[in-house]
Formats: sequence, C-alpha cells, structure tokens
Amino acid sequence: MAEGNGIRVAPVVNQFEVSPFMYRPNVVSYFQERGVLVSSSKALHRGESFDNAQLEMISRKHSVSPAQVVLRWGLQKGLVVVAKTAKRRRMKENRDILHFVLSEDDMTTLNGLTSAEDVVKREKLEKERKLPM
Repeated sequence: MAEGNGIRVAPVVNQFEVSPFMYRPNVVSYFQERGVLVSSSKALHRGESFDNAQLEMISRKHSVSPAQVVLRWGLQKGLVVVAKTAKRRRMKENRDILHFVLSEDDMTTLNGLTSAEDVVKREKLEKERKLPM
C-alpha cells in the first residue's frame, strides 16, 4: 500500500512504457503478481519499430498490421493497451485484434525484441526523472 500524509491507498493500476521494444518482464510481473493492472503507455512504441523484420514477418503470417500484432501481444500479456491516433482508419484497425491469436513462438520472438541497451537507457531516464530538482 502506498502511504503518504496518512493516506492509505492500494494501487489498482500502474502505467509505464511496455511494448515488445521495451519489455521488462520482471517489472510487469512485479505488479501483476500483486494484483495491480499494468497499463502500457507507448504501447505502439510511437510506431518507430514497425519496420522491424521479425515484427513484419509475424504481421504477414497473421495478415494484420504491425500495430495489430503489438497490441495483440500486450493483450495476451494481460496488459491494458491503449493506442493513440487521430486517424479513424487506425482507430478501427487498432480495435480489430480479437480475430487472431499469437502463437507461443510469436510471443517468444516479440518478447526478445527489447535490447539490454534500451532497458538501461529507459531505467536511467526513469531514475533521472525521479531526482529532486
């Protein structure tokens, strides 16, 4: 429970960056094991990695877009996935992720897309943001 100023509140959701390109399973499982929903910010990694060869391969295999694969990955991980777009076509596409299921091999491939260097950079940034000014 979070305690501060006499307030006791058990968190029900925690939002942080989670995608196949920023996947920290130990952080995700920490909260999920405590019954805290994980909401993925930057679930689509801002579209920066849609040209990844492995993601494209999985996308073609299921005849869906890379965005749909990434969102489905998050859904199968038990995440709350939210995608931001102003384009109606993409909104419809992003909602259409229930007609296919990623295989165990697909999930393993997607789980491995995060580099150790990316995790170190992200954790450094998060630490810097928490420093007092």
